[in-house]
Amino acid sequence: MSKLVLIPSDGPSEQQIAEIEAGIRASVITDFLTAQSRGNSLGMSEAEHLAAQIDQSTPDGPRLLDELAGLTQPAAA
Repeated sequence: MSKLVLIPSDGPSEQQIAEIEAGIRASVITDFLTAQSRGNSLGMSEAEHLAAQIDQSTPDGPRLLDELAGLTQPAAA
């Protein structure tokens, strides 16, 4: 479930931005795993689409699509 975050009028601090971004990324991963466990391919596609948008907006950050792909691949022996 989403929650509202109050941002001071002078703008969010770097810490607040990092916490918000981490929360959004965690939410996308949770949505993906929930859809995967229910066999909901549309829900998985929605999470992947959102991850792609996040990756485009943060080209220097860790790739969320790679994280989702790692969740569907079997672990290496």
